[in-house]
Amino acid sequence: MEDTTIENVLKTFEDFYLKKDYPSALKVLEKSEKEIDPALWHYNMGTTLGELNNWPMARFHFILADKAGFTSKELEQNIKVVEKKLDVARLEKPLTTSDFLIKSGLVAAEGPLISLSLIIIILSIWKMKKNLNVKTVLASIMIMTIPLLLSAWINSWEQKMCPVSTPIYEGPSALFHIKGELPAGIVVLTNKKDDWEKIIFPSRYSGWIKTGELKLLETK
Repeated sequence: MEDTTIENVLKTFEDFYLKKDYPSALKVLEKSEKEIDPALWHYNMGTTLGELNNWPMARFHFILADKAGFTSKELEQNIKVVEKKLDVARLEKPLTTSDFLIKSGLVAAEGPLISLSLIIIILSIWKMKKNLNVKTVLASIMIMTIPLLLSAWINSWEQKMCPVSTPIYEGPSALFHIKGELPAGIVVLTNKKDDWEKIIFPSRYSGWIKTGELKLLETK
């Protein structure tokens, strides 16, 4: 019977990887996704795909490794290498006011908004102790919930990545003209309409993509 313990799976993967047999290493990972911790699995997938020069999918898995809680200097360095290969700094650079607002919101939702909420809660409790009345309590509750609701709203946006260069249409139908191309490896925000998705960020790629062309940046 085949030994499928996590230790042996990882040992088999490592043997192939060290031998530079990256296709075989990739197959081992793909077959063992359910047995390996998601953060480690995505990190190993990213490094292997990077060795195979599949930079878009390497970035996809590195982002998910980070979301799953994998923390290491190697991951940070690998993300920088992959994003440089994909020219992300230029292609995802905000151009419009809405771009800057969305980008700032995404960054804020990763931590600053929650920190702001905690500060407001502490100040509100201190204020209520000094002046406890219905109006003060209601006002404090409203102020406390604003950052939390904003964070929840921002986190409700679906972040997706383009694994291969994909045509952008002027409207939600193949009858519309192709206005450009979404580069492989780019992370976008979209709104779905039937079988199509409208790109809302970055605005330079504004248009429509067929549903199924993008990969959702969300861990299972």
